[in-house]
Amino acid sequence: MNGFMGKILLVNLSEKKSEILTRDEAYYKKYLGGSFLAARLFEEQTKNQTNLTPFSAQNSIIFATGPLAGGGVCGATRVNVLSLSAETPGIFTSQAGGEFGPCMKRAGFDALVITGKADNPTWLNIDNEIVSFQDAAKWWGKDRVTTYQQISKKVDKKHSIATIGPAGENQVTTANIMFEPEHYAGRGGLGAVLGAKKVKAICIGGNQKPVFKNPDQVKEVNRIGAQRFRQAFESNPTGFLGVLRQYGTFGLLALNQNAGNIPVKNFNQSYIEDQNARQEIAHSNINEKFVGKSTPCKGCYVACKKQLKANSEYTALAEYESMALLGPNLGITSLSEGLKLCELCNRMGMDTITVGNQIAFLMDCYENGALQEDRFNFSIRFGESQKAYALIEAMAKREGELADIMARGVEVAWRKLGKQTRPYLRFFQGMGTPAHLPKTKPGIGFGYHHGPNPGDHMKLEHDWIAASTDSLKEFGLDIRSGPFDLDKNKVEIARMTQIYYSAMDALSVCMFIYGPGNILTFGEIVSLINGATGFDYDFNELMKLGESAVQLQKKLFIDFGGTDEAFLPYLEEETPAGPTNGLKINRADFEAARKHYYRLWNWDERGRPNEKILRELGV
Repeated sequence: MNGFMGKILLVNLSEKKSEILTRDEAYYKKYLGGSFLAARLFEEQTKNQTNLTPFSAQNSIIFATGPLAGGGVCGATRVNVLSLSAETPGIFTSQAGGEFGPCMKRAGFDALVITGKADNPTWLNIDNEIVSFQDAAKWWGKDRVTTYQQISKKVDKKHSIATIGPAGENQVTTANIMFEPEHYAGRGGLGAVLGAKKVKAICIGGNQKPVFKNPDQVKEVNRIGAQRFRQAFESNPTGFLGVLRQYGTFGLLALNQNAGNIPVKNFNQSYIEDQNARQEIAHSNINEKFVGKSTPCKGCYVACKKQLKANSEYTALAEYESMALLGPNLGITSLSEGLKLCELCNRMGMDTITVGNQIAFLMDCYENGALQEDRFNFSIRFGESQKAYALIEAMAKREGELADIMARGVEVAWRKLGKQTRPYLRFFQGMGTPAHLPKTKPGIGFGYHHGPNPGDHMKLEHDWIAASTDSLKEFGLDIRSGPFDLDKNKVEIARMTQIYYSAMDALSVCMFIYGPGNILTFGEIVSLINGATGFDYDFNELMKLGESAVQLQKKLFIDFGGTDEAFLPYLEEETPAGPTNGLKINRADFEAARKHYYRLWNWDERGRPNEKILRELGV
């Protein structure tokens, strides 16, 4: 079989057993890999289960990669992780870079399914088809970086290691999974799912290699991509791709500040007014003081992953999302202070996006009198970085009443804290808002409200594309929408790019390379897939696969308790200052957009696909 190993590894922790499931070429042509394969495997594993919760022993967690992984293709090293979410109702799919996906292929598998629950803290050691269940008691309670460093001394350096931190062990809803020292499946609380299963780490690798049908065709497309990126960088080093190459996503702080698209003080502002802070995020300053050497995913010519220059002991230079939400969104103007908070989350194993939203929520509540200091003998206000640091650590360990409340998720929190706190929420079904503002990017904001991945900025293209005639023509669209509009055209464009992103997630590839208009053309992407697999896809068939993947994932999301978020009232308040002053989203526009969106998808009033469309798509 070309591009695939044809095998799925199923590990049952309760029985300390593993088995290998085989799948034929027709199965892979239908489900491909990545998020689509993960959703199909989850459906297969849970179809006879009832009353599942994220922490049930019977809940499965799936790791799946794509057909290009392990073959030296730029941007194709990613792994998708899917399970019932601890952070939001329903299923959630998170994604990470690094070598876990390729190492899973080298072990001989396209996906890893983990079910059951270990009796004691365990780490899995997977070497080709040999699975061993190792005692992890001595690492239980340790931060995830320490755990990674110690396990890496015991295994082959060619293996990849996934770890959780204390937050996952304590089933904190924001707990994430980390791969190697610096890659994160950050969202959805999937680290808490592993923690409930008593899994501290997973090590995987082997000596097998995927075989491509036409390796020369794959190499040629990869070569064209590298050449095109180099030319783009040389001609426009200050453009989006140039910023990624030079500064990583950390460099997007300045770009989003200039665009009025940076969260400040719990999303109440979209622009940093402090002159010193604006100077600190300037590219010249971060290049001098913060951006260290590149540590790219293997074979990547963009090389956006960076180390921190000032402190090599940090896991990595923070990503834009992390830095924005644990910096300006908390009223913290010092990059060094924000980086400390990001690093603490990384070591505790927590989602920086939702944690940043949680602390900003509390800060806003205390600032506006919705919470009083005497209730917990505690208060925290914008700019208080030391209190934020202590609170993050307490949340990870569930120490203290307030920290324990927040560790259980924001939906529990506002009910415990009182309905007077609810206006200060910036969450979508429990998921904190990413650092791309819904009012500045209403198409993205509309996407945040909807499953199967609520509050996710990587499931459809950002609003710029709605005004790009050339890009829309590639999708067969002859419509346009203004960058700040939320109309029927914007919804149709967003849905089309959602389908495209779904197809790319099935490939398990990086959107910095495979996003529309970035580096590769749609024809080149199709050529790459067909060269690897021997399939005969055209672009329309690839889009149909993406559509089917969304339908299956939305069905699972709804059937396992997920719901689409109601319109958030704060979105009707005008942005107060900066380049996007006056922007808001009208409730009537949103409600009309949702009706049109459901109609386009053939979903019922709950947002669930109807059985007819599921049968037509074969899912």
